[in-house]
Amino acid sequence: MAKRYEHSKTYQLIVRIIGILTIAFGLNYIVWRYAHSLNTRALWFAIPMVIAETYGIIDMLLFVLMSWRQPERKPLPAPDKATVDIFITTYNEPEALIEKTARAALNIDWPDKEVYILDDGNRESMRKLATNLGCGYISRGREWDGKPRHAKAGNINNALLQTSGEFILILDADQIPMPSILKKTLGFFADPKLAFVQTPQYFYNLPPGDPFGNEASLFYGPIQEGKDGWNASYFCGSNAVLRREALMQLGIREYVQTMEARERDALKLLAGKAKKLVGHDPQSNAAMRQLQSGIEEAQHALDNHAPLSQVSDLVQQAVSKAELLLSKSDLADIADALKGLALQGDAEASGVYDHVVGSTDSLAQATTREDISNFSKEMLERINLARSDEAVPVQALATLSITEDMATAMRLHASGWNSVFYPEVLAYGLAPEDLGTALKQRLRWAQGTIQVFVRDNPLTKKGLTPAQRLMYFSTIYSYLSGFFNIVLLLAPIIYFFTGIAPVASWSWDFFARFIPFFVLNKFFFRIVARGIPVWRGEQYNLAMFSLDIRAVLSVLSGRKLSFIVTPKERQDSKDFRLVWPQVLIIGLTVVGAIYAVANYLLGNSAELVGLLVNLFWGAYNVVMLSVVVRALYYQLPKDWNPEPPVES
Repeated sequence: MAKRYEHSKTYQLIVRIIGILTIAFGLNYIVWRYAHSLNTRALWFAIPMVIAETYGIIDMLLFVLMSWRQPERKPLPAPDKATVDIFITTYNEPEALIEKTARAALNIDWPDKEVYILDDGNRESMRKLATNLGCGYISRGREWDGKPRHAKAGNINNALLQTSGEFILILDADQIPMPSILKKTLGFFADPKLAFVQTPQYFYNLPPGDPFGNEASLFYGPIQEGKDGWNASYFCGSNAVLRREALMQLGIREYVQTMEARERDALKLLAGKAKKLVGHDPQSNAAMRQLQSGIEEAQHALDNHAPLSQVSDLVQQAVSKAELLLSKSDLADIADALKGLALQGDAEASGVYDHVVGSTDSLAQATTREDISNFSKEMLERINLARSDEAVPVQALATLSITEDMATAMRLHASGWNSVFYPEVLAYGLAPEDLGTALKQRLRWAQGTIQVFVRDNPLTKKGLTPAQRLMYFSTIYSYLSGFFNIVLLLAPIIYFFTGIAPVASWSWDFFARFIPFFVLNKFFFRIVARGIPVWRGEQYNLAMFSLDIRAVLSVLSGRKLSFIVTPKERQDSKDFRLVWPQVLIIGLTVVGAIYAVANYLLGNSAELVGLLVNLFWGAYNVVMLSVVVRALYYQLPKDWNPEPPVES
């Protein structure tokens, strides 16, 4: 079971002092690098290197800021009464796994609860399982046919409209809740502005040594606690209790904002089209002026924050008046035709058609009236508050990203809601047991986070405090590391083969500034971690350079991304393509080191200090990258059969 840590004032003071010292030494080093240490004879190499180092300094600054406040959360008295809906989300997970989670959910110690299996696979066998267990069963209806499904977010949004509990506990299919999870979290909702309480995701099937880097106690500990200090802890998709009112308010707010943006864009487009339509008779011109006037009135009302229904009514009234003008004109034409028929007699019936069409309108005029009529229909279709392109008009969970949890939390914070991270482990889940699955999961997290930045940038999002902006940005910023890590990985290789260094010289001035900063930075990280193992995480942070680069480029390319459910069973594939970038860097580093040492021994190089520095640097890179190669061929112990712990 994960350990909980207490925060004393002395500990907080130590963290802040070491953090300030780390910042001071880091700024001293990077300023000196820019001013005195660039290799001006190889700026093509020196500039990317100092930029990569600058990235690391900024990352350190954000980490110190995050660690500045770490509130100590203890359970508050649970309310006397509160209704809770427990959502177990599933798509294609094994029934035995769902049954285990559902039974644990039914065993939660809370009287007013309803357990629902949210089956996005719409399986009859799952429906029967829910019935046999005494759970509710919810799947998508026909209204979702042909509409965007929005993966897990859509599944939950669908269930929100079919349930009514005051609070919602969301569990992934593999997350086994402890009986006390509600009693230890609902008390925090005494704060009427609290939107959600997030608890850790802890994995009971971590193999010895955590070969796949799944251990997440650093994130679901000091990092979340630090963000919590700034009212910026994240909703992580599972093991969280949310207030229904907060979600529904968010959904309504998102609906209004989306429809307002759509109406604004639609009115702008319609105004441009209206200017290009010109009638060929007085009635057509009057109808067009009526439509143009209606569009202008609607735009003015929207600019003055009028209700969207009023904006829509103005457009509908303009269309009705325009159609009335055209219908009066058509009636006049018919009356003229009938009058002509009466005067000319039946013998002249053969000329009636020409008279009807030609009495007041030419063929061109009739075509123009049809265009006006079609334009009127387009106006009504575009100014449509029904949001007919979506199955669920009000979407409480954000659907702008494949990581719906982070985007939802950010919108809740921007709307003025609060959050709490409670650090006690109250549910136990399954981590990937093979490298391929772990990498797919990491790629989805990275892509979804970058999507949030592109579509709803926290740095410019209204409603967030400055600290909240930085807390969200720091997570996004971490996924940009691939572009800078590859510079750090290639640097010793370049030196081995060319003898070119990114610094002016390997002087004592360099070491006197770099070593204290490097040591302090590592020490600060471990002080904040408070005994949590961090080595595996550091390895994967560097080794995932290619995945992070791929995630950023896939989002920026505009390619449509799909939500991939993480398999809950071990996949046996050992595809070498998963690790070829790391193997390539390892190979080049080893070959380059041999080449450089041979050159030195043969007397072709006299730079011993530079050689030693880069040998150490290259060896460090090899050790860090080798973790994924070992993970690819890792074999679980033969007797491996972990079970979730039982609450004491």
